[in-house]
Amino acid sequence: MSSTEISTDLREALEQLSSADPAPECFELVARWRRACGDAEAAATWQTWSLLPPEAEELRQALAQLWRGLGDTERAAALVPEPGWQQLAVMLQQGELEQATNLQRQLLQERPPLEVAALLELVNLWQEAEQHQQALELLEPLLGWMESRGEPVSGQLCNAMADLLEKQERFNEAEPWWQRSHALQPHQAWPLMRLGHQAMRRQQPLVAVHYANQVLQRDPGHSIAPRLQRRALQALRAERSLALLDGRTPPATQAITPLEEAPAAEIWQGCRRLALVGFRDAAILEGWLESLKQDPGVAASPAQLWLIASPDPLWLHQQAHTMLATQAQPIALESWPVWDPQRHSAAERVIEACAAHPFWQLHPHAA
Repeated sequence: MSSTEISTDLREALEQLSSADPAPECFELVARWRRACGDAEAAATWQTWSLLPPEAEELRQALAQLWRGLGDTERAAALVPEPGWQQLAVMLQQGELEQATNLQRQLLQERPPLEVAALLELVNLWQEAEQHQQALELLEPLLGWMESRGEPVSGQLCNAMADLLEKQERFNEAEPWWQRSHALQPHQAWPLMRLGHQAMRRQQPLVAVHYANQVLQRDPGHSIAPRLQRRALQALRAERSLALLDGRTPPATQAITPLEEAPAAEIWQGCRRLALVGFRDAAILEGWLESLKQDPGVAASPAQLWLIASPDPLWLHQQAHTMLATQAQPIALESWPVWDPQRHSAAERVIEACAAHPFWQLHPHAA
């Protein structure tokens, strides 16, 4: 918004607020303006100041921020002549990059207080000026300082740090920041997408499929996740999963292929929580499901199936889902890209696919 887009009354109020004794009505007018702009927090602050005026320095900083938001950096600069974060923002908006770089170095040594919103704004201003290294030189030490003081680092800051590292192709360093962001904001799709692309760079297509699936669960209409999902499945050569994506009949196998040698019935006894690792096909489930039907305790103890590290993940999941739907009692179903000792610690049997006959083996992972 430029200064020509505000009313004359509001502009006069902003100018009067720079005087020695501004009228309460000026604060109230700014409060109504900020409320109309959807800035409820600032509106409340200005409304409070109409009753209890702030200190002169606090008011100058607030006015400078408003003038900057209106694009009038000259007025903003006049309000903050002393070195500070607000002056740094003014310099960046005015394109004074060399002066801004020098001031930033000074401020990073002195470390005056800086709110998260103001820090993110400065990072964005550096990026708008295509000075990503300067943005990183600002953000990285301040995040380290916050962590050393035990202050919480928000998901927004994690995203900003990860994004800056990726712009410099420091993908391995960016990865833990995306992971932290996901932990703080589990419903956000963007960190999952970045982690999916990193998995592809690491040649871990199974993990990339998992992240793409997680994004699509949160946002079925996501525009980029299907492309990541397809690339990862192509890297896996998961032809049947790709056929499912395209709505085609999966090649080679249209029904479940029986095992040449199924596990003995004793293996399934007492097993209500099963993990399958590395399987392409769900045939091995037939013996387990039959065992559950004959187990009177299944109703009292919920059953769980984990499909782990399948090289044809969508196909296996659909097969398993179809088979489980025939059971009288519900069975929880989850696909996961890698064996996780903590996540899968409740598994009572872990059956792993192998290359040699009988093409499966009981794994010691089981609880």
